[in-house]
Amino acid sequence: MKIPAVLATIAVLLASCGNNPAEPEQWPDGAYLYLASMHPDTALSWSPGGSILLFCSYTYSSYCILGFDGLANPVPIAASDINESSGPNGCWSGEQGLIVYTAYNTDSTSIVRTVPGNLGPLLEVVNDGKNHLHPTWTPEEDSLLLCTYENGYWGLWKTEYHEDTLLTPSEFFAPQYDCLRPSYSPDGQWILFERSYGSHSDIWIIKPDGSGPYAVIEDSYDNIHPCWGSENDWFAFASNRSGNYEVWISNLDGSSIVKVTDDPADDVYPAWNPGHGWFSFSSNRISGNSNYDIFTIDAPAY
Repeated sequence: MKIPAVLATIAVLLASCGNNPAEPEQWPDGAYLYLASMHPDTALSWSPGGSILLFCSYTYSSYCILGFDGLANPVPIAASDINESSGPNGCWSGEQGLIVYTAYNTDSTSIVRTVPGNLGPLLEVVNDGKNHLHPTWTPEEDSLLLCTYENGYWGLWKTEYHEDTLLTPSEFFAPQYDCLRPSYSPDGQWILFERSYGSHSDIWIIKPDGSGPYAVIEDSYDNIHPCWGSENDWFAFASNRSGNYEVWISNLDGSSIVKVTDDPADDVYPAWNPGHGWFSFSSNRISGNSNYDIFTIDAPAY
């Protein structure tokens, strides 16, 4: 497989892992190490053009969101003394340049913040005493869609966005199961989300008006961490359908499911680069434990 061009720029990172920077080590499935650290690097998300990878890791005595361009060392995008471990998720506004994310208060409630991608000041936008997760922009970038915990479930809630104003989300779609990690298709015609119940998850989609929810991937396996590709009818997800968690892609009716990674370790949190077509993902294939590093792999034929 072709090495993504950005990998030629990470000589220092590869050297720190004992690899030859001129010839980065390729795993048998075609993956390459992209970024390694002493802490788990998870919850991956790309900037709209695919030039900056956002991820969550431990630094400054807490979990925070960092950005990595493949050239310099990762830079804290959102770093404070409260936990930002839920990470980014389809969260970067292309026009406004604002990253939206969740941070946990010390009382275990959460707040929603925005921060400019150019490292501007943090802005609190939702702090209503509820628990929120995985906020994302609507395609028009005038509203936020987020997961809110109410009546024992994580439902999908929405709020219009107004700068410098505390927002109050209202219920949008609240079935009797958990809806997590929502994101809009590139054309804005679908919302992809993870449907969880107990210890099991499947992948569902729903229309932007809240109608027509249906299962795309629903079986006996655990299917998690969905994310859109650059096209409107394909998405990536992680699944243990082959014995351990690997990255897979699927079309919108689930009739074609293609395996992307293949390794005895767990490969999770896929992020399909919108500008260049390859994947980043988190994997414990180096450490064999919970210290996940970031890898890249080319998209398969589909």
